[in-house]
Amino acid sequence: MVESTPPLDNLLVRLEPLTHARTVSLAAEKMWQNEIPVVAVVDDEKKYLGVVSIFTLLRSRAHGETKLKNLVEKAPLVQWPSDPVSIAQIFARTGLPGLAVIEKGSIIGVVHARRVIYALKLAPKVPARHIMYPIEPLKPDDSVEKARKLIAEIGLRLVPVAHDGRLVGAVRVYDLVNFIYNTPLRRDKLGEVKGEVEYFLDQPVHKIMMSPQRTVNVDGVPTIEDIAEGAIVLDPKQNVVGVISPYLFIRRLLPEVEEAKLPIRIEGLDELDFIERNLVTRKTVDIAKSVAARANLLEFSVVLKPREKAGERRRYDVRVSIKLDKGSYTASTSGWDVVQAVFESLELAYKNFAKTKEKKRERVIDLARLRKRIGF
Repeated sequence: MVESTPPLDNLLVRLEPLTHARTVSLAAEKMWQNEIPVVAVVDDEKKYLGVVSIFTLLRSRAHGETKLKNLVEKAPLVQWPSDPVSIAQIFARTGLPGLAVIEKGSIIGVVHARRVIYALKLAPKVPARHIMYPIEPLKPDDSVEKARKLIAEIGLRLVPVAHDGRLVGAVRVYDLVNFIYNTPLRRDKLGEVKGEVEYFLDQPVHKIMMSPQRTVNVDGVPTIEDIAEGAIVLDPKQNVVGVISPYLFIRRLLPEVEEAKLPIRIEGLDELDFIERNLVTRKTVDIAKSVAARANLLEFSVVLKPREKAGERRRYDVRVSIKLDKGSYTASTSGWDVVQAVFESLELAYKNFAKTKEKKRERVIDLARLRKRIGF
């Protein structure tokens, strides 16, 4: 459930934009101090140019003295005030972890995924397995470079570190950026050997890891804090199986259904909460896209019907139907975990579709081989 008018007081991080001639090191310092994943960038005349994302910065491996104009990327502005759902939809559309905010023609700060999630006032009911990103943990002696690649390429707020299969720590994206770009400057000011970026990337991650603050069982329901701050997901044996990242959560939660332009129909969503509803929609869109890429899709429908209740829990029947210009495919499941039931029905229906397509393909190949053998 989402409140209709979430408070906006804590949504905005007020921060002056940086000019395009400022350096990567300064941007990294601002990100670390304010725990923000983007900084707004303007030219010398205060004209908005875009943002520099913490993930773009990490992917670039740029030297600390690199000018921001070399890393800035175009991004839409958020008009202030604006509601959290609209902002989250822009995040999902652009893939950015944060956006610059404008009010009366001036850049006044930034908004980012963590604060948007808090502002949405979500009440999670789904198990962590549905919103986590599966991941292999780092080892304490792995290089900072390995952590950089993992965090930057996936878009993580933190990455777990394990020894002999047991969780011992985590590396946060802000501590990573601070270590790579601000440690050299501090050492230089103290008259020490400051080293290049590569020197710090070669260091072991145990130098920058912190104690894991948030963990959740794979079958447990994460709190809003787990989602917003990021959490490490463990299996019943306490092995690391994944992470929850606020940036990935928003991108996966809010599908662009209208932009997909697919004949999708989903019934029964009104019974679900905000997270369940969007997870079901996202998975439906993904499967429908896969079908449409291989066949002429006329209709893709998902029907959810609630059955008996047990306390606060409710059992659901799910039916998925794929209608093509030639043939149709259906699948049905039932379960207490509505998201899992929908996922299973979708995957089963797609498996039936793909299996038939593969058989037809094999028949065409066999016929072509036969014709070749008899000289046609």
